[in-house]
Amino acid sequence: MTDPSFTTAADGARLAERRWAPDGEVRATIQLVHGLSEHAGRYGRLAAALTARGFAVAALDQRGHGLTAESTGGGRFGDGATSAHVLDDVRDLGQRLADEHPGVPRFLLGHSLGSAVALASAERDGAGLAGLVLSGPIGVAPHMADAVPQLEAAVAAGAGDQPMDALSTFNTAFEPARTPHDWLSRDEAEVDAYVADPLCGDDVPPTYGYGAGMFALVAGCATPEAVADLPGGLPVLLLSGQRDPVGGEDAAQVTALADLMRARGLEVEQHVYPDARHEVFNETNRDEVTADLLSWLEARLP
Repeated sequence: MTDPSFTTAADGARLAERRWAPDGEVRATIQLVHGLSEHAGRYGRLAAALTARGFAVAALDQRGHGLTAESTGGGRFGDGATSAHVLDDVRDLGQRLADEHPGVPRFLLGHSLGSAVALASAERDGAGLAGLVLSGPIGVAPHMADAVPQLEAAVAAGAGDQPMDALSTFNTAFEPARTPHDWLSRDEAEVDAYVADPLCGDDVPPTYGYGAGMFALVAGCATPEAVADLPGGLPVLLLSGQRDPVGGEDAAQVTALADLMRARGLEVEQHVYPDARHEVFNETNRDEVTADLLSWLEARLP
């Protein structure tokens, strides 16, 4: 794991940032956006595979997560901040990468909740992206839109800073389970590492205020109107496990998103890995997934 540096956002939040650099020439940059109840430091193995092929990699601990939570508070956007500030953070890091590596292709990869952040970011600020990769994506999820009024009511009742349970139902399909997080991967060592990480899982739940903002973002970014805002010609790669409860049975919610993107005229490549669960880069077939990612990325380099 690389040591983080820190950058200060416009609203004063202190954001932890990790960088992984190739030994030689930078062929392209790739910005990673992690998921809920985890942090950017978990992506070291993937970053090593990318840097070995000439990609410079950068990632933030999102607001409310990892070392950034020391500034914003755990599971919170930060005082006065909203989901729009999360998108601003992604935009600002992307701009720094573009400034540091002018003329080099720039890719954006989001995992899980980070896939929705990456998608919304590409819709709002995606000009100049060479490609968008969504791992463990949520897809078209009307049930999340349905939950927003309840979450907003909890916030209005004064529970905005109270923790909410956002993950436990994902394990239902795997009961009787060895851990509460068997839904993440078939690789028991990877699940155990997640459970043992003090910056992951039940140790860092989102608050109702965070949930209200992010559920609205998730639901809003996967509509025909929102997808229409993606840059024309943007290539998209979707990577899902067949048994990932986040993307629906057999990745049905993700396929619905792929259909919206194709209707938009975009080039979409979708992989659904048999029997794989949520964290495809930490799955038993992770070498296959990483190879598919690298092949897709390199096919889009000049």
